[in-house]
Amino acid sequence: MRKNYSVYMFAAFLGTGSLIGLAFAAIVRFLITVPEEEVLSLYLLALGAGLISAAAIFLINYAFIRSIIGHFRTILARIQEEDYSARVNFSGRDMIGLLADDVNCALEHLEEKNDEVLHDELTGLPNRQFLKQYYRKNFGRLTRHRTAFLFFDLDKFKEINDQHGHLYGDKVLMVVAERVRAALAEDEFLVRLSGDEFLLVANLSEKFTGKDLAEQLMALFFEPFEISGSLQQVQTSIGVSTAPADGEDLAELIRKADFAMYEAKKQEGLSYYLFQQQGEVQASEVFGGC
Repeated sequence: MRKNYSVYMFAAFLGTGSLIGLAFAAIVRFLITVPEEEVLSLYLLALGAGLISAAAIFLINYAFIRSIIGHFRTILARIQEEDYSARVNFSGRDMIGLLADDVNCALEHLEEKNDEVLHDELTGLPNRQFLKQYYRKNFGRLTRHRTAFLFFDLDKFKEINDQHGHLYGDKVLMVVAERVRAALAEDEFLVRLSGDEFLLVANLSEKFTGKDLAEQLMALFFEPFEISGSLQQVQTSIGVSTAPADGEDLAELIRKADFAMYEAKKQEGLSYYLFQQQGEVQASEVFGGC
């Protein structure tokens, strides 16, 4: 059974008020002569005044503490929702101010660590963990509206690594990520899943379809990339799945986009492939290629 500490605190305040009231009556009797017939009234009056004062002080103290705790609980609620930018808005040199400073320092450290956990060290892009967190937080919006998931990797990236070395390959990943990121709209973001695999997440509309988005992404690979002072032609294959048409589970949407990407790889040159579900049969339609 959970304890009600407010009851204990109230009892402590009343007890303290009673003692203060009785002590006050005793001091009054010591300082001045009180007729015997009025002694009981004096003690009762002093006791009542002590109890009323203690109750009033308790209520003021309770309201203040409730406000302070309420603010801290709001901060904790935001942390539980994985919002680590929350901060305590108290400052001062007393115990509450020092506690607020300690909590804010811990939150700053937590935010930094969380940012590291959610972003790829090489490219600075959001990573798979960020994607899971984002999808969980925005599930309702992403499934109410059409959202495209474009899975793509770099064709023959292993050959680039083998020929030029892994440091060169890392630079390829960084410049590709930067070019794609620079072309994104405000409501789009790019995730590095692993190795040379990326996922672009974007909202769609009647006038802007997954086909349009795939063609825009593919166009970014028409021009070669400058790597360490030389030009490197990089090609990509793109697979597209769409929520909620192709499902609402994130893992399923990624799997279907991955499946579509490997279908696109069967084409020659830059290509993309839109996943479509037709009954129990997985079917897709290929667009373009160059």
